[in-house]
Amino acid sequence: MTAPTAPTNGAAPANGPVDGEPQLPATTLNLDTLEREGAAPEPFSFLHNGRRYTLLDPKEIDWQDLISALSNPFVFFSVTLPGADQAVFLESKMPAWKLNKLIDRYIEHYGLPSLGEAGALPR
Repeated sequence: MTAPTAPTNGAAPANGPVDGEPQLPATTLNLDTLEREGAAPEPFSFLHNGRRYTLLDPKEIDWQDLISALSNPFVFFSVTLPGADQAVFLESKMPAWKLNKLIDRYIEHYGLPSLGEAGALPR
């Protein structure tokens, strides 16, 4: 039996032996080629101090960052706001009740768990 040939891009063969390791079983799920199913939901945007902001879709945010964001408002805006808007927004003043309403509406819009349930991400 001959060993699989390595791809020309230098990557190891998908299921072939690497450096003498035994051949692994076929891959059940290839996350490298997986595409998101279904259409992305309508973006979530809001006005604050006359400026429009659009927050990122939580399903496109790294899962570890999202869990941290759902338990800390500063991290929430650092993760959900695109870079160009972060500094302007984070330097602006906002009453806590408006901040809470904003985060609640985002959570509701995307069907996320409440802040206390942050470990249970949406599917």
